Amino acid sequence: MEKISFFIDFGGYGQFIWAAYGLSALVLIAVLVQSLRFKARTDAELANLQDPRAAPDESSNHETKK
Repeated sequence: MEKISFFIDFGGYGQFIWAAYGLSALVLIAVLVQSLRFKARTDAELANLQDPRAAPDESSNHETKK
């Protein structure tokens, strides 16, 4: 049990080390969430651009095909 408390204390610097670990974890989680939201938004935009119903109607083309 003493080894665990020594590990958590980090020789008296535990409060700074654990705070740095916590802040780093929060930043990484925020970047992950932001990246996933951006991917979902761009995937939806790409799907809208690729929707065949959104393409111009080819029957309105005035060129004659030979």
